[in-house]
Amino acid sequence: MSEFEKQQRDAYQQNRKKKILIQSIIIGILVLGFLITSLVYYKMNKETYVYYTEEGNVIHRAYLTDNEFYDESYLNGSHAYVASLIEKMTGDFTYNLKLDASDVNFKYSYKIEAQVSVAEKSAGTPIFNPVFELVPEKNVTTSGNALSIHELVDIDYNHYNNLAKDFVTKYGLDKYSTQTLYVRMHVEVLGTSEQFAENNTGKYVVELSVPLNAEVAKPSVSTSVPAAEQKILACNNTSKTGFLIAAIVLGSLALIAGVVLIVYMYKTRDIHINYARKVQKLVSNYKSYIQKIINPFDTTGYQLLYLDTFTEMLEIRDTLQLPVLMYENEDKTCAQFIIVGASNVLYIHEIKVESYDEIYHTADFPVMEDSDVSEDADEDIDVIEDDVAEETEETEEDFSENE
Repeated sequence: MSEFEKQQRDAYQQNRKKKILIQSIIIGILVLGFLITSLVYYKMNKETYVYYTEEGNVIHRAYLTDNEFYDESYLNGSHAYVASLIEKMTGDFTYNLKLDASDVNFKYSYKIEAQVSVAEKSAGTPIFNPVFELVPEKNVTTSGNALSIHELVDIDYNHYNNLAKDFVTKYGLDKYSTQTLYVRMHVEVLGTSEQFAENNTGKYVVELSVPLNAEVAKPSVSTSVPAAEQKILACNNTSKTGFLIAAIVLGSLALIAGVVLIVYMYKTRDIHINYARKVQKLVSNYKSYIQKIINPFDTTGYQLLYLDTFTEMLEIRDTLQLPVLMYENEDKTCAQFIIVGASNVLYIHEIKVESYDEIYHTADFPVMEDSDVSEDADEDIDVIEDDVAEETEETEEDFSENE
């Protein structure tokens, strides 16, 4: 093999390695993209929530009539009140909402009512329960991440107390009923946001209750507003579908590219492997018939007959009783098995690496058709057999004359 041919082969191997490296980098990029998009989709596909807190309360005070016992003009909610000393009461109603989201649109309404309740003592069944409007319904629209309602109302305790007392006295229900004043703030909130999976609604009541027709009034506060942190299911981000599609596409491309790389590496694998196996197996099986030579055989002046199989070489060897010479080039890419026949005829069987001539462009001899090889081989064997027969006859005649 010439130096130019060696350079061609080296260039082929380098080009193959370069292509494998490029394909591997592309596959690596695709796999990395697949992993990233899959991870993003996995995280986005989890249910997420927008958290918020609510608070509802009422702070009440009792303003006192002039008396010789209290220096204060009013008592706050930590006291029980002497009913006969109450001039009026106030209720400071509040409702607060705060979310961990911005740009929320709120539509909310609220109203405050007072209700005198006369109920049957044992079962609590209502007997008399008129309602009085203290703050008419208000509808408010706002936006942001929080809302706050604050209303201070005056409560005419004596008016409601006298109403309940007159009703009970007139109908003799004092022993059979309980009388209570309820002051309630009703709140209804609608929150809308692109971050919400669905609109958030809530209806709450903040209630102040005060006993009526009693010597001592101890107000109490109750609320339906949840005290603990709440959560709203967050909107499923529409872009997560895009990440899913991207992950599928990138994963498919990575798989296809991997298959293409495997096929390419198989088809362009080291073509010396099969060659080496063939030569090693042949030499191992027929080492007693093969003589290795270290120098290239000079074929000048010989007729070259190429045989397809080593079996044909063995047949000729058995016929001619001549050794099979073997020469392998320095690059271990081509092995020639040669039988030197009579009349300057060379019988040659070659083993080369796969696609040796196409890849390395090193074909030294034209390959004869199978039929031509067989016919020429048969003719040459016939000629050799005739020559051997003639030499045998002459030898016998000379032997007879000597006798």
